[in-house]
Amino acid sequence: MIGKHSRLFFTISLAVLILIVMIVSWGIPMVKNRQIQKSIQIEESSQMFERWRKMPIPLTFKIYVFDVVNAEGINNGEKPQLEEKGPYVYKEYREKTILGYGENDTIEYMLKKTFVFDQKESGQLTEDDEVTVINFTYMAAILQVQDMMPGLVGVINTALGDLFTNLTDPFLRVKVKDLFFDGIYLNCVSENSALALVCGKLKADKPPTMRPAEDGNGYYFSMFSHLNRTETGPYKMIRGTKNVLDLGHVVSYKGQKVMKQWQDTYCGQLNGTDSSIFPPVGDKPLERLYTFEPDICRSLYASLVGKANIFNISSYYYEISEDALASKSANKDNKCYCKKDWSASHDGCLLMGVINLEPCQGAPAIASLPHFYLGSEELLGYFAGGISPEKEKHNTYVYLDPITGVPLKGVRRLQFNIELRQIPAAPQLARVPTGLFPLLWIDEGAEIPPEIQEELIQSHKLLGYVELSRWVLLALAIIATLIGAYFVARSGALPMCARHTNSVSFVLTPNNNVNKVH
Repeated sequence: MIGKHSRLFFTISLAVLILIVMIVSWGIPMVKNRQIQKSIQIEESSQMFERWRKMPIPLTFKIYVFDVVNAEGINNGEKPQLEEKGPYVYKEYREKTILGYGENDTIEYMLKKTFVFDQKESGQLTEDDEVTVINFTYMAAILQVQDMMPGLVGVINTALGDLFTNLTDPFLRVKVKDLFFDGIYLNCVSENSALALVCGKLKADKPPTMRPAEDGNGYYFSMFSHLNRTETGPYKMIRGTKNVLDLGHVVSYKGQKVMKQWQDTYCGQLNGTDSSIFPPVGDKPLERLYTFEPDICRSLYASLVGKANIFNISSYYYEISEDALASKSANKDNKCYCKKDWSASHDGCLLMGVINLEPCQGAPAIASLPHFYLGSEELLGYFAGGISPEKEKHNTYVYLDPITGVPLKGVRRLQFNIELRQIPAAPQLARVPTGLFPLLWIDEGAEIPPEIQEELIQSHKLLGYVELSRWVLLALAIIATLIGAYFVARSGALPMCARHTNSVSFVLTPNNNVNKVH
């Protein structure tokens, strides 16, 4: 009877063990992953949807301006001496307008940004502060003429003297609010036929940094007012309802699946998300985290550095590496971004650490990290002072929650530059030193608020309990099976475990018939 019960107990415990192994290795992870997917996918019923559609907190948008200290000296050939002013801090609100849902699990939307000056965070700085900066619009116009029709530089330069007031050198004396958002007035009323040509091109090209004056007699130039005035997009991205690992991937922008500005499929391909959401990476982090940046018409990536703990949450830390902005000689994959020579000492591509924005913006602008961080030493040698790259101040990075793909904290930093070129045919540029000149840089970042931090911490704890329960169940099932096996062995209920009581005596007891002599 005991053997019968022990066999039954062993059989049941073994069946339960097999069932629990299946649950632990397949069932629980599947249910857990499905619940995570339901929470973060772009679906109106998900927890993430409304936060993705309208950010619950504003981003912090900081602007640092390079104030020119020795404008007169530069006009006479001296190296530039700059002084950084900032940060001028704005609150950046983001909201998406859903346009519809498409095939292949996609959603289409427009993105609206709204900027509000934050006087408290800006401290003693005000929007009425006056600075002396490189005249971005003037240099963009004269460089394009110099490169395309050098014989017309003198004529166009005269017209630009009517477009700008007081065009005595390549610098602007301006209030920061006009440079950032309100706009610097450009006059188009003149009898100069060349000016009509310049203004006609502005009207035809409609550059985003220009807006027509209300009276129709000119334009206002500003760096960021177009972000406040208009929505960007449409974006089309994957919602992650079918495959959560594709969540957030931008598949097209303004109807383009490849950015044709680069005339190359590799450089023009859309990789990554719009930086507001990422797929969960779990315990298999991506080596590169891509985001699509419409301001530069291309995708950039941050490289995995390793694990980090922030807000008491285990995360993966990514930061931009020099490979992303490397020259062709350092990273051959960047060869299709090469458009123009900037130095006689390199291979015909841009220098290390800079991005050509001309194909994207239609103007000879150059982007870089602040203070030319990760850039060529050649860029730094142009300045007498005011440029000092530091990783802590000028790097771009993000801390990513591996479970949900939520960016816990991140900062995107970008600097806008333009070439200051010595051009004898333009009196304002006759003696200036040629080099890449910075205008300003931005620091756009955010971190999740305490209430969302606590929500994530609790979610991680709950998932930890679920993970612990898997191994507790498995351990209990193994113990029960071992106990059952022990009792079966003791009872001899299994044939292979049956006791052979005569086996010893059989071996040791002599056989009286062996070798018996008859």
